[in-house]
Order: sequence, then C-alpha cells, then structure tokens
Amino acid sequence: MIGSMKMRMIFLTICFLSISSIGCSYVMDSFEGAIMNRASFSINVYYDESAESLNISWTEKVSGEEGFAGHEIYMILEPWNEFGTYEVIAARYNLYTSSSHSSHFFRTIYSLGSPDTKSVSISLSPADLNGEGEYYVRLGFIRIGKDEEDNYYPVNLSNYIDYTSLSKISGYQPVYIH
Repeated sequence: MIGSMKMRMIFLTICFLSISSIGCSYVMDSFEGAIMNRASFSINVYYDESAESLNISWTEKVSGEEGFAGHEIYMILEPWNEFGTYEVIAARYNLYTSSSHSSHFFRTIYSLGSPDTKSVSISLSPADLNGEGEYYVRLGFIRIGKDEEDNYYPVNLSNYIDYTSLSKISGYQPVYIH
C-alpha cells in the first residue's frame, strides 16, 4: 500500500512537472535521467536548409571523464518514428569499415574525438536520409575500457570498436529536415 502511494505521488509529480515544462527538454531529460538512468544532459539541434547541414551543440563537459574516447551522434533514420532504432551517424572513426556493420548514412568527423568539442555540423539533405520529415537525434560520450594491468587502452580504431562503452547520453531532440 505504501509503495503504491509512493508510485502515485511520483507519477503525479512527473505529470505536473511535464505539463508545466512543455518545450523544456532539459527538465524532461533530467527526469528521464533520474528515473531511468538514461539521459543525463540536453543538446540543441537545428537543420539549416540553405546549407543542407544538421547542427548539433551541447554544453555538457567531459571534464572528469576518465578514459574519454570520443563523442558519437545517433539518429533515427526513419522520419516521424520517435521509437525507431538509433544508428550512429557520426563519430571520430569510420565505424562501418567492417562487413558486420551497415549504415544508411555515416560521417567521420575527427573533432568528435576531442573532449573540447561542443558542436558539430553534419552535411546532409533529405535525399541522404529517408526523405523529408522529423528525425530524432542524440549525443553520446564514449569511454574506453582498461586492460589487464588496469591501464586505459590506447584510443585507436581497433580498440575503439572493441573496448568502448557509452558513458553518458543526451536526451533525444527532434529536428525537422526539409
């Protein structure tokens, strides 16, 4: 009974705060992060039609991230499908060199390997994707693991593919590409 009452209070609090903060993705990302241990920060995403570029920026800092290996940009490649599967669309290395991976769309952006990077612009048009529509974007911080001697693996393509994991991920951000 007490557990049931706590769940109702949590649900009502989330509903109230969600309604009062429509349009504020940071608040929703904070809730999602606290409840589901998933999103831990927000990103800004906009599409520049004249330049045919997807522009992503963030303020989250990498400082204190031991074993930082890079940032990755994820996107659902089906327009209007909020619950689709995210694919890596940009990273510091070409992650799709192996025949075991495939991607409809991918960009290698070397600056994603720097902890100081706070924004990225990805050249694309609706023809590169699955047409015009609303797409969903996320940003991940990637951490590299340690070897048997408790040292971080050197960050290179092979180790990146074999020994990295997601450290932090942003909340999703919709963007209309036209």
